This record gives sequence, structure tokens and C-alpha cells, in this order.
Amino acid sequence: MRIGVVRELSGDGYDIGVRARFSDTLEVLVGLGAEVVEVSCPHFTYALPAYYLIAPSECSSNLARFDAMRFGLRVGDDGEASAEEVMSRTRGIGFGPEVKRRIILGTYALSSGYYDAYYGQAQKVRTLISQDFAAAYERVDVLVSPTTPTVAFRLGEKVDDPVSMYLSDLCTIPSNLAGGPAMSLPVGLADGLPVGFQIMAPAFADDRLYRVGGALEAALEARRGRPFLDDAPPL
Repeated sequence: MRIGVVRELSGDGYDIGVRARFSDTLEVLVGLGAEVVEVSCPHFTYALPAYYLIAPSECSSNLARFDAMRFGLRVGDDGEASAEEVMSRTRGIGFGPEVKRRIILGTYALSSGYYDAYYGQAQKVRTLISQDFAAAYERVDVLVSPTTPTVAFRLGEKVDDPVSMYLSDLCTIPSNLAGGPAMSLPVGLADGLPVGFQIMAPAFADDRLYRVGGALEAALEARRGRPFLDDAPPL
């Protein structure tokens, strides 16, 4: 199999330990018979901002129905409050900080005068990302990258810095936008915490994920002295 390493999903900003485990895993794949090549998907660098315009916009539109009148929670309906007051109290209590943040951002992106400048442009980027995938899959069978640029951060460490938390999605968002299948496998530790290895495939080619993932998992387990197959299947 030909396995493509996405140039735009590596390098600066990735933990040294994450890069090391990723390189080790590529060597395992080569040992199984795979050909590893580097591919460029230039519009992947715009995936994060595009996603965080598209997803909040869809969130805003979808959650608009949860207004205490038709669906979901109802708070403050004491018989004297107006419909607007009940709606405000319900949505203020029923949604957490991150959901509120996305609703506000999405409502802004969809508002008159901003739709074409933000949501419309983000959808164009989404198309370009899909085209990057299509071009890459003409050269390779699957694409690979780290699952996240860093290992897990401490609980609550970034709760006041949502943008920093969003950056953890950097590698997985392109597949989400394009609608293609992807999987993540644990491939070792960095700083005592697990490192993920992401495998991406074309739409309806999930079998490629299982073939590469199964062979890789078997090889890694055999290395650890816990073989669960007689031999790792070749790639």
C-alpha cells in the first residue's frame, strides 16, 4: 500500500514526543511492506478556521428551536413572565459556556451582511479541502498524521482559553469537513501520556482503515511482547 504523510499536519507546533512516536510508527509501516511518501494538501491549513465558522453556524441554526416554547427545557414560566423572558431564562440556564459561545459566533456568521463574507467563504474552503483529499488519493491509498499536535493537557488547564483547546482538533478537522472516514490508534507514550496515530481514507473505503490499522496494531503488540496474531499482515 502507498501511505501518504500530510506535510501540512506536522512540523512546528507539534510536541517533540508526538513527532517521535509518529516517525517510529511510519518505520513500522515500512517494515510491513508499505511505501510511505509525503503529500501536500495546501488548504488543510485553513481547515480549523473554516470548521469553526461552519460548525457554530450549524449549531446556531439547529439549536434555535430549543426556545422553551417548542422543544427542550423551560425555566421561569411562573405565569407572569413574558414569552421573551422565559426564552431568555431557559437558554441562559440550559446551555453551557461553550454552547453559548458557538451559538453567538454562528449567529454572527449567518447574520445579514456577514453570511457571504464568513459562512459562504468557509464553505468554499471546505470544497477546496475536499479537492485536496481527492488529489492526494490519486497518489496514495491512505493518508496519515498525528491525531493531535500535543499530548493531553491537564483537566481545566485551558478552560479559559477556548482557542487553544480548538487547536487540539487541528489534525482531525479536515476529514470532518470532507466527510471521509478516519480512525485513530494509540502508538506509544510521550511524557507518560498516549500518542494517537490518525489514518484517513476516501469515502466508502473504510476497509483500507481496517487493513492498515489492523496490521499496525498487530505489529505494535508483537513489539511489546503481546502478540494477538500469529503474524502482522503485510501491507
